[in-house]
Amino acid sequence: MRRHRRGSVYALLGIGGLAAGIGTATSAAATTACSTAAVTALNIPNMTITAATPIAPAAGAPAYCQVTGNVTTNGEGAGANQAGFQMDLPSFWNGKFLFLGGGGLDGSTALKDGTPQELAKGYATSSTNSGHTDSNGTFAITDIGVPNEPGLIDYFYRSRHEVGIASKALVLAFYNAKKISYSYFDGCSNGGRQGLMEAKRYPDDYDGIISGAPWMDPLGTELWTLKKVRALLQAYIPFSLLPQINAAVLAQCDTADGVQDGLIQNPAKCAFNPDTLVPSVLTQAQADAIKTIIAPVTDTSGHLIYPGSSVSDYFTDPAEIADDENNTPAPAPTAAQPWGSFPLSSAYPSPANWRLASNIIGYLGLYDPNYDLNSDAFEDNGVISNVTRILLYSRLALDLADDPNDVATYLGQGKKLLMFHGYSDPVISPYRTVLWYEALAGLNGGYSQLQKSVRLFMAPGMSHCGNGPGPNVFGNGAEPIGYPADAQHDLLSALEDWVENGHAPASVIATHYVANNLTTPTVDRTMPLCPFPAEARYNGLGDVNDSASWTCTHNTALLQSGVNGREAGVYAPANQPSFPADVLR
Repeated sequence: MRRHRRGSVYALLGIGGLAAGIGTATSAAATTACSTAAVTALNIPNMTITAATPIAPAAGAPAYCQVTGNVTTNGEGAGANQAGFQMDLPSFWNGKFLFLGGGGLDGSTALKDGTPQELAKGYATSSTNSGHTDSNGTFAITDIGVPNEPGLIDYFYRSRHEVGIASKALVLAFYNAKKISYSYFDGCSNGGRQGLMEAKRYPDDYDGIISGAPWMDPLGTELWTLKKVRALLQAYIPFSLLPQINAAVLAQCDTADGVQDGLIQNPAKCAFNPDTLVPSVLTQAQADAIKTIIAPVTDTSGHLIYPGSSVSDYFTDPAEIADDENNTPAPAPTAAQPWGSFPLSSAYPSPANWRLASNIIGYLGLYDPNYDLNSDAFEDNGVISNVTRILLYSRLALDLADDPNDVATYLGQGKKLLMFHGYSDPVISPYRTVLWYEALAGLNGGYSQLQKSVRLFMAPGMSHCGNGPGPNVFGNGAEPIGYPADAQHDLLSALEDWVENGHAPASVIATHYVANNLTTPTVDRTMPLCPFPAEARYNGLGDVNDSASWTCTHNTALLQSGVNGREAGVYAPANQPSFPADVLR
């Protein structure tokens, strides 16, 4: 192991002996001083350094050097652009590199710190804003009807590849190393899509990828979102009714997995009928709105574009349904902008899903934020005209990572893909991931064969990338300070063990904290998540809140689909969404 150079930032911070307590982070001490001048002097091609800041050890994390700047991107059929980045370089490096995916529409909010666990393990981490600083869709156009091609291609995929290349070069130079032993990618939501896009377009970039709740078809997702929001605009459901609706869902679905524990292991197997709540709880219009929410998005011939919603926990509490409607009715439910002017930011008083749908469809799809999306001419109870579908998918084809065929080269190199998705996700339908994985199994000789390289863990009661009433913390970047970063609880460690030692994760232990509080965490439930299509089974003896009372026996229970699954477009064999044949990906 190299000793610190005299005068390095780490020596000045007085942490020269830190490596002894880091475990695997034993391969190299930092050899470059953490200053803007010193890092700039490394002369990484296409990279401009704006700052290099020493960060003292704190809260379980070692000392590290935080580097920010820009990478000049070019090629892939578009002109040059600048993609911002942030890197965290720990004082002692484990020889590995971890790229952290972004979320939503990226922008400055996509620049991420390495977690204390990642830094303590010795990872050099990097992230990017994907070539723009705004966190909405305004980057996609230069004027009404005029796309910003460099900005779009960077958001779609180019920036992460090129920032990754430059970041790896900086890691090697910073630590005066000859090689990076392993490279990993970790992301959820848009970050999950980014991981699949890396596997699709740049299969040599990473040895292992974690893809959580992947936004693999952003356009289909936002057409589904638009359908949900408009259904509730036409028949507002007061938050005061949510407990009664959720109780009815649980009464019908909770025991389908053999135990009454407040969790629905497989919501596709449910047969909840909102009409049973009319007129005691709901009006017929409100019940019809729920049926529209459950239903898929189709074209005018009934072909599936995007599957419908899970009934699991959608009506548990306002935090879930608030993605699709506010706690008061929209002031102008039939207007083009029901909540006022165009939704550009989280400060805008509209539901989050309306803002996201408006940005993706309006800016990235139509190049016109003034288009009236709240119109039956555009979307009618989830039915989209073929003309509209072909136009939108033609413009957003390069944003898609939803074709199972696209990961063949990546998997053919023996690389690993670890996926997860919450069954109670109100932002991205969990069924889209399920359908993709089912189709991938069909292309790879079935589930047993596929599980040698790709494993999917579906989490009952988990919302979008975390939260929800079910166990939802398992090393996806959200674990609190002091959370045990071992292979049983930590997805990154599980992926490492799989890639580096050939040990595929037989299960993932998920944890739920009281009130989903990760600041002062108190555990109230743990449960194993099983590789799809297996469902965790209760042993009938112990505490249902203890993972020791559950097992991942060989079964295919998650392939079973009941009334609600069929209503959502989920049934076996896999009902893959269709794609316009004349649109090039």
